Amino acid sequence: MSWKRFVVGFDVHGDKQDLKANEAFFKFCKHWKPDIRVAGGDIWDFRPLRKKASEEERREGMAVDYRAGVDWFARFKPTHYLRGNHCERLFDLALEDRGIISEYAIQGVNEIEELCKRLRCSMYPYHKREGIVRIGNLKVIHGFLSGVTAARRTALAYGSVLMGHGHGIQHVSIEGIDNRVGRMCGCLCQLDMDYNRANVSSLVHRHGWPYGVVHDSGKYQIWQAEDVGGRWMLPTGIEEL
Repeated sequence: MSWKRFVVGFDVHGDKQDLKANEAFFKFCKHWKPDIRVAGGDIWDFRPLRKKASEEERREGMAVDYRAGVDWFARFKPTHYLRGNHCERLFDLALEDRGIISEYAIQGVNEIEELCKRLRCSMYPYHKREGIVRIGNLKVIHGFLSGVTAARRTALAYGSVLMGHGHGIQHVSIEGIDNRVGRMCGCLCQLDMDYNRANVSSLVHRHGWPYGVVHDSGKYQIWQAEDVGGRWMLPTGIEEL
């Protein structure tokens, strides 16, 4: 019987990643030495592929965004990869019949699949049933809900769960005889982007990531790393990463 360490990185968004937050994240991973590393989705942004993308967004290239996500992925070396809704844009396009555009998408998908194969990383689709990484009795998903009640509604559906997607940090316990806690665990992307510059609700976005330990029996413990004015609150005290 033994304990294993894990860490999850959510919402990098490729070329929209926050460089300081990610340097802290990788420094922490070097210190923590996790056995289980979960890339929690939206590793890429893929803005031009958004269904409601503006004409300006559609004219953008994706080379910088794509390479930034690949480089992050290769540096993190995840054991599990949950595709997020932004990641899924490329996989959806690869299945469409849009000529050369779909051919480029297929090329990108093949490279991601080869990268996962080389790293021996299990990949999961963005899917409400199939997109679940199980760490003992804990579930990890990218996330399908947003807003101030997202963690609660997700825990009602999935039980104890870690999620990203909403870019904020939420911890909520569900009343009942069984322990069920929903956790939205922050993001590694820029907090202020063009699409949310006038969105007051995005002021809840926070940099952070979850990490913890899991026992062979399925029991686990979770901690939240969070940027607090340039410092990161860890169980060992206030450390600056």
